[in-house]
Amino acid sequence: MAQTPDYYKTLGVPRDADADTIKKAFRKLARKYHPDAGGDEAKFKEINEAYEVLSDDKKRKLYDQYGTANENQIPFGGGTWQGQGGNPFGGSGFAGFGSWADILESIRNGEGAFGTEWNFGGQPHSYQAQPRPQKGADKKVSMTVTFDEAFKGCEKKVRIGKAGSSEKETLTIKIPAGAVEGGRVRLRGKGAPGIQGGPAGDLLVTIHIADHPLYTRDKANVLMNVPITFAEAALGTKVVIPAPDGTKVSIKVPAGCQSGTVLKVKGKGAPRLGKNASGFGDLLLTVVVEVPKTLNAKQKEALEAFQAATTDKVRAW
Repeated sequence: MAQTPDYYKTLGVPRDADADTIKKAFRKLARKYHPDAGGDEAKFKEINEAYEVLSDDKKRKLYDQYGTANENQIPFGGGTWQGQGGNPFGGSGFAGFGSWADILESIRNGEGAFGTEWNFGGQPHSYQAQPRPQKGADKKVSMTVTFDEAFKGCEKKVRIGKAGSSEKETLTIKIPAGAVEGGRVRLRGKGAPGIQGGPAGDLLVTIHIADHPLYTRDKANVLMNVPITFAEAALGTKVVIPAPDGTKVSIKVPAGCQSGTVLKVKGKGAPRLGKNASGFGDLLLTVVVEVPKTLNAKQKEALEAFQAATTDKVRAW
């Protein structure tokens, strides 16, 4: 049997945390790891499982006492019998009858305390539980959009099999402005049909962003290289660049700027996504000093004069 994880550790709360503290911790982690925002799906499921137990007084009490909230995993004679003399059947269990949870479940299902059959001189009686409705499985598809489509938002069409039918249907996928690589869009009820009358699953669309010749993304921030000449790096200059929102931005490159220097233009990145997010990311410009591979006569003469006039030491040895 797999060991139940430490739900308190999963949510990062003490064992005596109140309901409000548990809820706040869950919401903070859910925003961070939600798959629809590009988070870790496995971690998100762990967080959900922990919150489902710790937010329910009955489940939390069972978990604190036995290390599990699953009644079927509570051992028979586990030390919680409150009648006189301890376990009414003695020892560590009552062979053949399973756990207390099994017995209680049998009674709730009308089976009697000791299983699905009992005989008091008549014919044996059998009980068969009815299957419960279950949600259908989720369907997963991928979609590639351009950099501009992810930056500004767009609508895309996708054809998929219709739930419970051999026919196909065309669905409209709304890509939010600021969509990130690996982010997901969920269309509820567009997955596989439910079981025994349960609801249909969801369609999960994973977004991939195609490469752009100028820009790359780091969440809401947009990254761009800005090439400058050796002279511009030494003397300083102004460069007008195309911003990803379609505007032009003039930036000042300071004298003595080194290759790899990052200049920031605030608010010129992509829209921020998230439940409480607002505003835009930044445009981060990496300066790349281009050293000429060939020189004409005048350039060579000027650089030789520059070298002759240079007294700075660039090497420590």
